[in-house]
Amino acid sequence: MSWEQLVADARRGKGPLRHARSILRAMRSARLPVLKPVGTLLSAERDIRHRLWPMFLQFIYREPMLRHRAARVGPRLLLEGALPLMYGDGRIEIGADVTIGGNNTWIIGSKLSTDAEFVIGDHVHIGYANGFNIAKSVRIGDHSILASWVEMFDNPTHPLDPGTRRRNEPVPLDEAAPIVIGADVWIGTKAMILRGVTIGDGSVVGAGSVVTRDVPPATLVAGNPARVIRELKPAD
Repeated sequence: MSWEQLVADARRGKGPLRHARSILRAMRSARLPVLKPVGTLLSAERDIRHRLWPMFLQFIYREPMLRHRAARVGPRLLLEGALPLMYGDGRIEIGADVTIGGNNTWIIGSKLSTDAEFVIGDHVHIGYANGFNIAKSVRIGDHSILASWVEMFDNPTHPLDPGTRRRNEPVPLDEAAPIVIGADVWIGTKAMILRGVTIGDGSVVGAGSVVTRDVPPATLVAGNPARVIRELKPAD
């Protein structure tokens, strides 16, 4: 008798495997008894693994690797996840009390330039999965907050000419323009900041915005392209 016939008979409750479905159903329903000391031990192990292991990795691997790559890293750096993926030979400076989320990608110079710079001020929070493509310069002022999935491009990243793209040639460096983020700026989730933009101190960029021109200080902007929504007062 073939295997296919045995399976077919088992599904109809016949043959030598007629009890297989009942046995499998019983196995899926079986559960281990809950023992409180064992549950407490497993919970403690999970808490240690989720809290202490990342701290251990940051201490022995992630932070030393970032300090090796960067020209300057201030005290009390907090890496909330894996080390940022870093490409290019540009200069990195990180201030004091900076928090960097996981899954960041930093392209600093790469094929475009070896003189690119990425400067992060003090007390800056860079969220999860932020991306920076820098040919010249991106500077982020003190006490600024970047939410998750924020992207900044100080260059077009690819040439407009299709033939040049096929040859995998970089964009001309003169098509890049520095990005400057002032102090106390808040940039919302999935916002995109494009080349040549300066965002003034205390301004807020709404989630999902595409900023193509300068933002005055203490101003709320939103939209694609971003436009001024209103001025912000100290009470805001």
